[in-house]
Amino acid sequence: MRIATAVAATTVLTVSFAGQASAASYTASCSTTGARGSMGATYPTGDQWPYGEFKIALSVTDTSADGHHVRVRLLTKPVGSQQVFPWKWHSLTAGSGETLTVSTTAGSSYGIYETGVEVARFEGNTKLNSCTDWT
Repeated sequence: MRIATAVAATTVLTVSFAGQASAASYTASCSTTGARGSMGATYPTGDQWPYGEFKIALSVTDTSADGHHVRVRLLTKPVGSQQVFPWKWHSLTAGSGETLTVSTTAGSSYGIYETGVEVARFEGNTKLNSCTDWT
């Protein structure tokens, strides 16, 4: 997993990965008090969908100088279920106006039918507020 920090804020993240030209790409984004974030997913195609490797890009921006940190994480739903599986949080503690972008992959033996993003503002380990969006 590669983690990069950038200053520029992006509301909707467009994702393209080399070698995945025919793959379907989807985005989700949302804003809540103090945070804005997005998720881009490139789904595997053909026989690999929905059990193959998904390319994922997550982004979160701290939009308020309030002393709280912000987080972003991937959400998925398996094939044939509406159960939501939350993935690991990625935290941004650099302060207001900063953006964290994470590129990674996701896969599940249950298959991934739908992808989404959760963006939140935290005080320590207490979630203060959040938003979600689905592809």
